Amino acid sequence: MKSYLLLLFALFFTIASPADGNDRGCTRPGQLMLADPYIIEHEGWYYIYGTEDADGIVVYRSRDLKNWSRRCGKAKKSLALHKDDVWGNRMFWAPEVYKHGDRFIMTYSSEEHICCAEADSPCGPFTQKVQRPYLPDEKGIDASIFTDDDGKAYIYWVRFDRGNIIWVAELSSDLMEIKRETARKLIECEEGTWEKRMGNIAEGPLVIKHKGKYYLTYSCNDYRSQDYAVGFAVADHPMGPYKRHKSNPVLHRHCGYAGTGHHAILRKGKRLYMVYHAHNSHNKVAPRQTLIAPMKMKRYDDGYRMEVSEKIIIPMINGK
Repeated sequence: MKSYLLLLFALFFTIASPADGNDRGCTRPGQLMLADPYIIEHEGWYYIYGTEDADGIVVYRSRDLKNWSRRCGKAKKSLALHKDDVWGNRMFWAPEVYKHGDRFIMTYSSEEHICCAEADSPCGPFTQKVQRPYLPDEKGIDASIFTDDDGKAYIYWVRFDRGNIIWVAELSSDLMEIKRETARKLIECEEGTWEKRMGNIAEGPLVIKHKGKYYLTYSCNDYRSQDYAVGFAVADHPMGPYKRHKSNPVLHRHCGYAGTGHHAILRKGKRLYMVYHAHNSHNKVAPRQTLIAPMKMKRYDDGYRMEVSEKIIIPMINGK
């Protein structure tokens, strides 16, 4: 009997832990496959958005982060945002969604321009009253909005200048306009570090506030690299200057997965989760798989560090 129970335990562990053994990094049937994932919580539901559909931005929803619906968007093709309702016709990437007053604001990239749209539901349809990007005269990707405790809003995004470089600027109170005169460069890849193993790329910026400090998280290296990874930098003000932390990278080949990066951070009460994408396998980048891991801000002598748990949640599409 003891041997039989041990055999059952071993079988369960093999099935439940795809990050171990020969299954490391492989996908399961029915697994949610989104690149550039972003999650919000609203009225007891979690909503996840990501890069998946050529015609716009997808959304799925869940009660528990593990089991997700099929697409639940209210735009065409059950998308949250469809190209017919906004500027741009292709290359819909890296959405983020925020509750702002009684509306929901989505930032995203289209045709390598940063854009925003709005809706009255997290399922959309997200539309633009005036169909244009934030910065019509320049390309950029990966826009992210942070609103401080005083209500002042800032946008972080990637500009192209012999590579991908992270910038910040102040936003108008309705989040619709960038105050270009306030724009400031924040992060570009450092030579000879983990940031520059493949390409000159710093992207996917996102800021959270913790204990009065501002934490800018970002990804470096080409997304096709197995060393695509996440680091963070700390500042006393949303616009910096930011100082990289010595513990970087904080997410690198996490739990044996390759290309772990372009993350978002979900705050649920006192709990934090990091959602990110990884390569389909060590030999195949696309479609990228979506992973979620609990994380925490742990205090050390030199301040707080981000630590990501190895207890990964693997989101599965399980029906309505």
